[in-house]
Amino acid sequence: MGIDAAEIAARKAFLELTESDAEHLRAIRDQLAAAQNGFADGFYQYLRQLPELAALLPDEATVARLKAAHGRYFASLTDGDYGAAYVDGRLRVGMTHARIGLTPKWYVGAFRKYLSDMLTATWTATGEDFATFVPTFDALLKVVMLDLGLTLDTYIHADKRAIALRDRAIESSVNGIFIAAAGADDCRLIYVNAAFSQILGMPGETALGQACLCTGDDDGFAAIRSAIANGRDGYTTLSRRRADGAQQWIELFLSPVRGDADSVSHYVGVLNDVTARKEAESQLAFLANHDALTSLPNRSLFDDRLHQALARADRGNGFALCFIDLDRFKLVNDSLGHSAGDAVLIEVARRLASVCRGADTLARLAGDEFVMLLEGIGEAGAAAGFASRILAALAPPVIAGGRDIDVAASLGLALYPEDGHDIESLLRNADAAMYAAKAAGRNTFRFYDAAMNRRASQRLALETDLRRAVGRHQLELFYQPQIRAADGRLGGAEALLRWHHPERGLVSPGEFIPLAEEAGIITELGEWALAEAARQMVAWRRQGMALPRMAVNLSPRQFHAADLADRLEYILAAAGAPHAWIELEITESAALAHPEGAVQVLQRLRASGIQVAMDDFGTGHSSLAMLRTLPLNVLKLDRSFVQHLPASATDAAVAEAVVTLARRLGLTVVAEGVETEAQRDFLADIGCDLLQGFLFARPLPAGEFATWLAQRPD
Repeated sequence: MGIDAAEIAARKAFLELTESDAEHLRAIRDQLAAAQNGFADGFYQYLRQLPELAALLPDEATVARLKAAHGRYFASLTDGDYGAAYVDGRLRVGMTHARIGLTPKWYVGAFRKYLSDMLTATWTATGEDFATFVPTFDALLKVVMLDLGLTLDTYIHADKRAIALRDRAIESSVNGIFIAAAGADDCRLIYVNAAFSQILGMPGETALGQACLCTGDDDGFAAIRSAIANGRDGYTTLSRRRADGAQQWIELFLSPVRGDADSVSHYVGVLNDVTARKEAESQLAFLANHDALTSLPNRSLFDDRLHQALARADRGNGFALCFIDLDRFKLVNDSLGHSAGDAVLIEVARRLASVCRGADTLARLAGDEFVMLLEGIGEAGAAAGFASRILAALAPPVIAGGRDIDVAASLGLALYPEDGHDIESLLRNADAAMYAAKAAGRNTFRFYDAAMNRRASQRLALETDLRRAVGRHQLELFYQPQIRAADGRLGGAEALLRWHHPERGLVSPGEFIPLAEEAGIITELGEWALAEAARQMVAWRRQGMALPRMAVNLSPRQFHAADLADRLEYILAAAGAPHAWIELEITESAALAHPEGAVQVLQRLRASGIQVAMDDFGTGHSSLAMLRTLPLNVLKLDRSFVQHLPASATDAAVAEAVVTLARRLGLTVVAEGVETEAQRDFLADIGCDLLQGFLFARPLPAGEFATWLAQRPD
């Protein structure tokens, strides 16, 4: 705040403050000094008796500082210089008083008390001469009035600044703010800020004079209409259409402004665009009941739908549950990655949804598990037809990761009320039926029967026991020799995993290996087997047993693990086994599921000195062109091609073809399942390198294998 020279001169002229006045005050300056000091002492004593002012004078140090300031001020009053410097100083003091909350009433009272006390002091200072006293006191009165005017200016300026700040804040607010007159029924707008115009897409000049937003007819306005009728605050959330037709959500607060006689004169409203929040809330509500990947209902929503179906079924409407589990889906994730797996799940969800009728509910429970609620289908024939349509919908290959992926599923069906009367039993029984479909060869469906629950319980118990088998030292490796066909000498051995169950005895690998794969613990078992085989190999070598090489099976999950090479290095280093002593057997399907990645993995294994064999060769869908690019060391001829040799001309032709192919590719051939001398002789004649089977020895525990090996002449 500032006042220029012209304004100062104008104010002095209006007050008739002249140089003559200044001379009168300078003449009594010294005589007034003592009176002014005495005034300050009494004045502050007086002020400290007033509660509102006492808070501004908390201690003696503050009072002393203010007295000194007043002394300087009193001196300036009679100094006779009332120019720009004097005015600026008074304005600064006034703004300070305004800032600390000293209201004008105290300011005016202080000037009044000062003039009253100075009246007698001036009379004395002028020698009690009336002719001298009158112009002198008048001069003092003019200066005080000049100061009082300047002080009031600072308060007015502070109010204007506060109002201007408030106006700028309202205009700059991101909230839409409006003021509406309360006089008319439609509460017409008399003020809107920029955010109001931006939020509603309505220019300010267009909005002014229009009916207030709070007077609409929609149900959302009921709370605001009630607030207006009762003269109280109101809040609501409104839905409207933007000019482009898009839905917009507005959050509106309304408060009455009261004037004289406490009557409502205006309403002030604040509105916000909460469309994004509403959409987020809607999305969260959707995600709470739907699967994020496929947008299908999740378990929570499915349970609710199933509860409703149970209620309807009690009135005679049967239904079926169809549990759907994709076959070998883990292999897709392991070989092609999770992005390809997600793409498969999305496409499967789309195909399943295309089969559903309007009243059906399809949900994704977890992973590759889906379930359908088929309302109105209460008998097996209709349910079987529906299951067939599901299998047909899944039959065409799914394109994901740049590849055609064959998708199949095992389906389990449970009917209400025959197979359960509550959610838990129906889902459990449909799940049991699904596992029966898997056991029947997959890509098919089965209905629930009571025996399935017993098998499911047994399977669950077996899985639980298998998870604890490593820690309880129930696993053991058996070893089966591989004999060189040319001279009958020992060419190596294969380590085969066995499980000694405390109650069931020796569990067949054909039973617990698939269970371990489905339960996700095959990697743990596979790494234990590799570590144990490597440890045993080192122990036998140190005992002087000349075992050339140990073959160990590698599961598809292990083979496709990103850290396979590092894990192998760690396991073999811990056992102290050179890489050249170990041969890893992988299945044909594992190698060819993702051939590009398989080539990289196999190259790294070969570079480290580890031999790699393709197990069960000929039982899958090998591409010979792809086989040529795989860096293998060994092909294992599957026992299914050996068991009918040499009588079967077809199997003989296959065996000869495999051996010939291996020779051309520079690979060693191992024939599995050799049980007769005729088989041995035939395989030796066609050039097979190594033979493995009961003819030479069954798989033996480590101690028996060592005994068998010690008894051999080689």
